Amino acid sequence: MFTKDCMSTHGKKNQRSAMLVVLLLVGVFCSLASASNDAFPRPAKLESDVRFWSRVYTEVTTNQGLIHDNRRLNIVYERLSFSPGMSKKARQKKIKQRKKYYQKILLDLAGPVNKRFITTGHKQVRNLWPPKTKRTEFAQGAKQVRFQLGQSNRFKEGLVRSGRWQSYIKSEFSKLNIPAELASLPHVESSFRSDARSHAGAAGLWQFTRSTGRRFMRIDHVVDERLDPFIASRAAGQLLKGNYQITETWPLALTAYNHGAAGMRRAVEQIGDTDIVKIVREYKGRTFGFASRNFYNAFLAALEIDQHPEKYFDRIERERAVLIREVELPSYYTAQGLEAAFGLKNNVFKSLNPALQSTVWNNNKFVPKGYPLRLPHHVIIEKSGRIIASIPSDEKSKKQKPDVSYKVRRGDSLSKIAKRFKVRVGQLVQANGLASQHRIRAGQVLKLPVPVNSLQGVEGRIAKETVFYRVKKGDLLSVIARKAAVLESDVIALNNLKNKNHLNVGQKLRLREDPVILSLAANEDVLKPSSVVKLVPEKRKLGADPSDYEVAPDDSIEIQSNETLGHLAQWLSLSTQAIRNINHLNKQAVLVVGTRLKLSFLKVDKVTFEKRREAYHVALQKIFFSTNRVTGTRKHTLSKDQLASLQRRYKTPLWLLRQYNPVINFNQVGPNTMIIFPVVTKK
Repeated sequence: MFTKDCMSTHGKKNQRSAMLVVLLLVGVFCSLASASNDAFPRPAKLESDVRFWSRVYTEVTTNQGLIHDNRRLNIVYERLSFSPGMSKKARQKKIKQRKKYYQKILLDLAGPVNKRFITTGHKQVRNLWPPKTKRTEFAQGAKQVRFQLGQSNRFKEGLVRSGRWQSYIKSEFSKLNIPAELASLPHVESSFRSDARSHAGAAGLWQFTRSTGRRFMRIDHVVDERLDPFIASRAAGQLLKGNYQITETWPLALTAYNHGAAGMRRAVEQIGDTDIVKIVREYKGRTFGFASRNFYNAFLAALEIDQHPEKYFDRIERERAVLIREVELPSYYTAQGLEAAFGLKNNVFKSLNPALQSTVWNNNKFVPKGYPLRLPHHVIIEKSGRIIASIPSDEKSKKQKPDVSYKVRRGDSLSKIAKRFKVRVGQLVQANGLASQHRIRAGQVLKLPVPVNSLQGVEGRIAKETVFYRVKKGDLLSVIARKAAVLESDVIALNNLKNKNHLNVGQKLRLREDPVILSLAANEDVLKPSSVVKLVPEKRKLGADPSDYEVAPDDSIEIQSNETLGHLAQWLSLSTQAIRNINHLNKQAVLVVGTRLKLSFLKVDKVTFEKRREAYHVALQKIFFSTNRVTGTRKHTLSKDQLASLQRRYKTPLWLLRQYNPVINFNQVGPNTMIIFPVVTKK
């Protein structure tokens, strides 16, 4: 700042210099504001929608809610209030009654004029709609009555909590060269609660599902990095950057965070434009519901409140940034041993290491080797090596404790299994990444969050279940190992193979040995060793996968990587020849990735086909991301015949490469084509 005394001392020359500096600074700030507006435009046509979310976030508490039209968010019929302590059931009943009240009025307004019974309520509702509203619009409005719970108290708490993480998030996003404004997104996702969980199985500050999160993080019954705000923030930045590279606009990239990049590609294709207003107003995607349609509007509202909280709330004092030290563990340790060595209380240690799962805290698993242990900032890193070395031998190990598994039998439920093994249902759900505690099936193998020793001679005997695979014509060992999610070297060792390239058709390969419970009581079925276990795909949406797995209105599909006529025939319950006949293909014809193929749905409906198809790709990607993660991207402009060598260098399967380059035809790629390569590293 320039003071009056300073300017009078140095004269007019310095006064002109000062003015020049001020003008330059103003120019810089204006350019930054312009860049921000360019990245995240706030169109006038969406202003009423943004104001609706501002109201939800700042005026209406979680003991209140708005009954409104789900398309025209400026039409709010009523602010509904709930008495303190009102049960969820009572709330739902009250909401249902008030929605029915407004639906009846709207249907009355849609009826013939001479049969309408006009009350004060009718007049109030009529005045909320435009003057020349048609009767058909009122009839449609009756189907669009919706309730939105208020969030103002949660949002205010989120503003306070945001101080813990936002400086780190902005720093990480700066490294990724993406806008700092994206650091406001957790207000929409989790209110900056790092332990937040949704009914859909999303978790953490950034609400990653397991299927999307495992692309960038480790997610299992020992470590769930979605719950670590530092690691999850880096992953969120990578996902958002990937979305932007695919959609090329930040409004679409943000909407893709909720709806998936594939969904946004379909929206652009259907509308023929990347304009967020047109997509929000006109796109009729099957799964493009209220949440997806309003995700960008909610973000704009959250961003405005986050940047100017004083306009909406009393004085907000954000929490201080979390400062930590990291130490990479050289071996496996008990959580209790680490706590004692560093002199930390259990609650402090847990809060610093939220990614560690209950199996670690219950001492059923060790804190894994290589884990970046989080410690308070005052810990001197130079001393940490000596502290870790002093941990007693009975509190550490050279290898992890083995898993104990149970194969579900007909009639089993999670509650029965939990009671049998003296664990909580929640522990079973968490250990196995289950979407619902009510969905298990006979034959499913569940991990048990209990130590092996606790079951010896009590609930049954522990043994090894050997998983075999019988070699088929054309099989390669590398492919077999990848599909079974095991190391090729382990298969070679288990079978004493001298030459991995010489496999005989019909040969029985031992793939792995899993510890399982073979018997639980005298009257229960005994699992037979040497049974063949089939990998069952996880039925989840591929949120980060922009590939199109849907059937087009003309009954055609786009061929994706790793799909064959055999796969399609199996999913359709047809013969491969039937598909060839539909498309006039001879027996020598092969499927070309990226081209379209016509299908018949006489035996299987489209929804079932799409589910089967997606399950296959989920399983394929689940296996890959169980041992690999994406840590960044690199851009390359190809020279002649360079694609294959770069693919080998980055160890990128074609299906993953296509996901980062969805508009490129890899059948016709040539020199000077710019390709984005995901950087894949081993977990």
